[in-house]
Amino acid sequence: MPQRNLELEAAAFANFDDLDSWRVFADWLLSKGDSRGEIASLAAHLGEAFLSERKRMAARIAELERPYIDGWHQWAQGRDLLDVEVEFKRGFAHAIEGSLTQMQPVIDELFERDPIQRLTLTEVEPDTLARLFERDPEWLGRLRYLKLSGTIDETAAAAMAGVELPQLRRLNLLGMGMDVEVCGQLAGLRTQVLERLTLTANEIDDEGLAALLGSPTRGQWRELYLSGNPLEAGGLARLVADRELRLTGLYACDIGANLGEFAPLADRSAIPTLTHLEAPNWGSWQHQAVLEQLRERFGAGLVLR
Repeated sequence: MPQRNLELEAAAFANFDDLDSWRVFADWLLSKGDSRGEIASLAAHLGEAFLSERKRMAARIAELERPYIDGWHQWAQGRDLLDVEVEFKRGFAHAIEGSLTQMQPVIDELFERDPIQRLTLTEVEPDTLARLFERDPEWLGRLRYLKLSGTIDETAAAAMAGVELPQLRRLNLLGMGMDVEVCGQLAGLRTQVLERLTLTANEIDDEGLAALLGSPTRGQWRELYLSGNPLEAGGLARLVADRELRLTGLYACDIGANLGEFAPLADRSAIPTLTHLEAPNWGSWQHQAVLEQLRERFGAGLVLR
């Protein structure tokens, strides 16, 4: 297995557009005889190259990447990871998706091989998820994106809230069966930069949203996806009244409340950072005045679905 330099990896993978960090990382890789250094160096210069050179450079990158991609798939096949999908960038696996049950026996190995930052776990069962977070592997602290597909209960949510997730920017819990008890536990998530929280198509009612808004870190959120939940006017009122929120986008289509009950958001002092609102279309014919007020505030940022 190639040598790793976690400090240089972290700096490079923090931003693929940070060419200075990638050049330093490329030099280190080349010093270790790792041809991914050439991949990283070529990729760093690709945008600056003449159009006549880019095709040649891209072909060389693809040629150099192929052994790493083939090697990864051969390694995965030997561990029966037949349905696991992987995405490579600059010769490194940085995103992976697959069944939690299938990946569970070798998940630590996966993260030892490559600087994976994006993880999608399917077929999630609460007990298995709880055991994973209770074990608190080191790589959880490096995740920037986490998507779970399956079910979650209060115990699993408590286990998630029990670990530090300092790099996590996006958390997707679409259709996980979240209720008020799960919301109460997830309010304790220990994040530092969580910007996008996707909670679409769950069972979050006004009480559940109130529990989520008890999160001491909710000021980190920039985009909140709540569509497909049984939210009523009371839940919207709690959002509007919360002075800690710094949302720029709120997505709340297909909920219990109608468009008329979004009237408080027409006031620019309600979540003053908000620039994009997706609201339910139903009721718009009855509440034309509210619709016009919302359009006046959000302009093209207002979408009805």
